[in-house]
Amino acid sequence: MTQFTYRLQPLLEQKEEAKKEAEREQARQEQELESQSAVLRSLQHRERELVEKREQLRRELLSKPSRHETLTAQEVLARSEYVKTVGLEIEEARNDVLAQRQLVEQCELRVQEAKKRAAETRREVEVLTKHRAKQEERFLRELQVQEERALDEIGNALYTNRRRLI
Repeated sequence: MTQFTYRLQPLLEQKEEAKKEAEREQARQEQELESQSAVLRSLQHRERELVEKREQLRRELLSKPSRHETLTAQEVLARSEYVKTVGLEIEEARNDVLAQRQLVEQCELRVQEAKKRAAETRREVEVLTKHRAKQEERFLRELQVQEERALDEIGNALYTNRRRLI
């Protein structure tokens, strides 16, 4: 019996490999996005901590170290300078957060592109798989028709031989 061979099988295999690669790339991009998002969350947390620290320092700016001690102008000035330093650290943290947000947005775009490529390659494989199934079905139908014709010919030959013998 003749066996079905799909003439586009190498192309189908190539598309399946491209699909696997696109899915691996999508997974890599999603993992990168997750790690960059984690960095962003930690930077945002650091910024919040610095803001809270500055607020705490501002509240304590004019408070006395203890009940019996007095606060000197020099201590107030030093505390004030430290609050300003923390303010500069907050600005740096905000800049880091903004830069990281841009990086996360770029990662999100790459993830979307990777998803698009993966979906496209899945569709290509699906189209070729359906085409292969239809071709195989057509081949089997034609094989069945040939077999039925051969059986009809055998039946006709047997019938004709019997008629001659009678």
